Amino acid sequence: MYYGSIELGGTKIRSAIFDDDGNLKDEYRIKTSNPNENMKKVVEFFSKYKIKSIGIGAFGPIDVDKNSYTYGYILATPKKLWRNFNLLASLSEKLDVPMGLTTDVGASGIGEYYLGAAKDKPSCLYLTIGTGIGGSYIQNGKLLEGFSHPEMGHIEISKDSDDSFKGVCDYHKSCFEGLCSGPAIEKRAGRKGEDLSICDPAIEISARYIAKALYTYTLVLRPHIIIIGGGVANKEGMIEKIREEFDKIKGCYLSIPSSEEYIVFPELGNEAGLIGGYILAKETARN
Repeated sequence: MYYGSIELGGTKIRSAIFDDDGNLKDEYRIKTSNPNENMKKVVEFFSKYKIKSIGIGAFGPIDVDKNSYTYGYILATPKKLWRNFNLLASLSEKLDVPMGLTTDVGASGIGEYYLGAAKDKPSCLYLTIGTGIGGSYIQNGKLLEGFSHPEMGHIEISKDSDDSFKGVCDYHKSCFEGLCSGPAIEKRAGRKGEDLSICDPAIEISARYIAKALYTYTLVLRPHIIIIGGGVANKEGMIEKIREEFDKIKGCYLSIPSSEEYIVFPELGNEAGLIGGYILAKETARN
């Protein structure tokens, strides 16, 4: 028997088969486009195997409340074709196996917690900072999900007094994502982030705001480690600037490891989501 994993991203969908020991046996990739057509192809891929369960990490917002009548739906996404799409039903009606569902950053966080940068830690905060910003928090092996999954990219950031940039978030303008995502940096600078020097003012202020967000999360959650990935975080020299700004904000108030140990890159890279989906599938099968 095998386990299935699905990473449903905004631009591509990855489906994978893992054996019981976590070895990747097969993978299928398609471009994210029409939801019905996409899910038909995903079902065809999994139908070739005897699978025990499937773990799904999807872009959101999604309804992860099992008591909700819209459980398994992708909700108010900017991707119009996917808005109010019943993702879980599109799979479960064809594949009669248990399915676990979380966000794409939730799945990546699970992967990093069990097998990546946080594998020896009781808790971790996982953030992706790229085209959008999302995050997940895992403690003692469990994702933090209350009424629904966290929306960590949409917390408010205290802007510098001389910062007139309005932000780019369609919903909140100057939230974390509206100020620090890839599109925000590009809009602020008038050029793509990859073309900017690490000393560019748009990069400097973004690093400072990211550090503010990390400090807020640290005050509330006190994770044992913070893992940040995504195109913005991966820019050469960016994580060092974020750590420097974090240390300035933190001062001597909190007793935590050095920022070099505390704020780190993912160890699983682009595979964190698929691996997290596999772990979620195993957990779903046990329950």
